Order: sequence, then structure tokens, then C-alpha cells
Amino acid sequence: MSDYKQWLIISATAARVGAVVILFLGSILSTPAFAVPIGAEVVSAPRPDYIFGVFPYLPPRELEQVFAPVAVEFSRVLGRNVRFTSSTSYEIFAGRIDGEELDIAFMQPFDYVRAADQHHYLPLAARGEPLKALIVTAPESAVKTLEDLRGKRLSLPPQDSAVSHLARTYLRKNGLIPDRDVTLVYHRSHVSCMQQVLIDASAACGTAMPGIRYFKARMKVDMRVILETEGIPHTLFAAHSRVSAQDRALLLQNITSWASTPEGKAILERGKLVPFNPITDDAYNVVRKFPHE
Repeated sequence: MSDYKQWLIISATAARVGAVVILFLGSILSTPAFAVPIGAEVVSAPRPDYIFGVFPYLPPRELEQVFAPVAVEFSRVLGRNVRFTSSTSYEIFAGRIDGEELDIAFMQPFDYVRAADQHHYLPLAARGEPLKALIVTAPESAVKTLEDLRGKRLSLPPQDSAVSHLARTYLRKNGLIPDRDVTLVYHRSHVSCMQQVLIDASAACGTAMPGIRYFKARMKVDMRVILETEGIPHTLFAAHSRVSAQDRALLLQNITSWASTPEGKAILERGKLVPFNPITDDAYNVVRKFPHE
């Protein structure tokens, strides 16, 4: 038998086997055990969790107390699980932004500019007040002016925080060179920064109004503000571009409604937060133009 005839026989056999397999599978899938009844609901696979992260301006336990309920509220609004996660340092949080791990984030302005320009994050809503660095002292402190800080220690939140950027720039503009005329000491959070002042480990602390409100509610102490810097757009909620436009719109609507809903009012009160307003990327151009240190 020639090779050509053998090829014809093999091809014909393969075709018959293929036809039998197709008929067999068709009969199996058409049986009641495999068929989907008309009108039956097709259950889709659950959507993966959204990951929600917050920059660590409070100690981890207190950060969770304030923002874990926000994740619960987001889950209710979006109809999918939103999982809160915290970072123990600014550096870890910044790394998670740079790695685009977070779907939704609450971040400070300098982190936002990098996140938007390099890592596909989009703005949602920001605190409805400008962000200023406020230099505070203990109520009975003899430090009352900027010049009184010369030769003393000034506590600040982490080195890359917005408040620390603002404070260092203010000091230079007003004749105090950081780490020459005033010693800067960085701490993990705004709370620990102000605690250093109360125990006389530092003459003053650089913080922001949300931190002062939270600290007053917790410690029952009115820190005295001796100066404030220029303001920039405040901390904000942002979402990665992989979050759908529909979900981003639902998040924005929810966040900006907190001042008028019971759930939202509880969130604002728990964190001593002011209401949030919609914000655009262009609003942060002033941060992009901020002096590089």
C-alpha cells in the first residue's frame, strides 16, 4: 500500500472518531443534568476584594478604629468586599502605592502627586480645608515664637509626610536652617509627635489641624499653636484606574455625602474629620511646583 493511501485511511478514521466524540459530548451536555433551565439565574463568580489603605498619620490601632468602618461603608455602597489594610510606616505605605497594590487609598498630597503621575491613581475627594503645618507647644510652654525655637528640638511626623515638607520649607524661608539652627526629630505619627512635647522631650511639634483635633479628643489637652505655614490641597481619597468608573462614581458620591447621613456623620466624628469635597488633579499642581528639598 502506498504512503498516500495510508494517509487517506488514517485521515478518514480520525474524522469518524472526531464526529463520534462531538456527538457524544453534545448528547451529554443536552441532558437535564447538564442543561441550564430556561429562566434559571446564572450565578457569577464573586468579584475579588478591593484593597483600601490609609497613610499612617495615626498609630496603627487608632487608624484601624477610624478607617475600618470606612471599608465597611464602601463595601455596602459597592456591593463587594472592601478590605482595610494598614501600614506601620510611611515608607511601607509609599511602597504599596508605588507597587500599585492598593485599589482605594487615603493619602497625603505629596504621595498623591507621585501616585497620579507615575502609578495610575485618580483623585476622588479631599478634606474641605487647606492643609497647613501648625507648630504647636504645650499650653504652659515659654516657646511662643519661631525665634524661640532656635537651638531647640522640633518634633515632626515622618520625614516624607506633607507636614514635614511644609515645616522644613517654612523654617528655611524664615531664617532657621533645619538641623543647624533647630534640631528636627521625626516620629511615626502626629500623635507621638505631640506626646513628645507633653513630656518635654521636644520644645514643639509640627502637625496639622486634623491631628490637633484628634489629639485634643483623646488626651483632653489644648495644644497651643504658635505659627502656621502656607496651605496646600489637603489629604484625599484616590482610586487606582483599574477601579471601574462606575465604582469611582459611587465612592465619590458616598464620601461627599458623609456630612448628611448617619453613617457618614459617625465616620467624621470618629476620626475628627471635616467633610470631604470633590477634588481634581489640577488642584495639586501647586504641590507639583513645591520646592524640592
